[in-house]
Amino acid sequence: MVGIVIPVIGIAVTLLTVNDRDSDDDSEARNTARTPTASTGAPGQEGAGDSDSDSGSGSGSGSGSGSTEEAEPLAPAFGPADWSARGDYGNGQYLELDSAQLQAFDQITDGTDLALDATAIEPVDAEGTVALLPAGTADPTEAECRTQIEKNKLDEVDLTPGTRFCVQTGEGRTAFLRVLSAPVEGEGTVRFKVTVWPLPQ
Repeated sequence: MVGIVIPVIGIAVTLLTVNDRDSDDDSEARNTARTPTASTGAPGQEGAGDSDSDSGSGSGSGSGSGSTEEAEPLAPAFGPADWSARGDYGNGQYLELDSAQLQAFDQITDGTDLALDATAIEPVDAEGTVALLPAGTADPTEAECRTQIEKNKLDEVDLTPGTRFCVQTGEGRTAFLRVLSAPVEGEGTVRFKVTVWPLPQ
């Protein structure tokens, strides 16, 4: 009898030990399934990061494609700089604005762009292809001056302090002159602030 009981007890102990191990393995497997690993969380995080970066790059490229470049204003070939010339009775000066350095002559030349003429009771006037600009506005660009000449061309303008006008030169350049000082009437020196632009390309 004792010989039978001992093997039965040994088998029972063995079965209990095996069942214990199986239950431990099952609980570990269940715990592993419940707890997210680092690799499980990473794709979700990367996906969110990717969508953010995609939307950022999309908005950046969208704003870049929507921008338009405006044409740069033409840079002056001369000035703005002070320049003086005289308007005398019967001996006015003839101004050439196409030269690298502006020139004034006592007689008319092939390159004359403005002729200064003095009279006894009026301001000195400038004769040429000119257009007046309103007082007190900002200095014009080359394109604005050219448009003003096309629309409001005159043959002469009185040179009083503050007078602002555009000139079309003989070679097709555009110039802007502002009178800094001038005689109220009769002959005398006229002082200008002059800007001359090169021919548009």
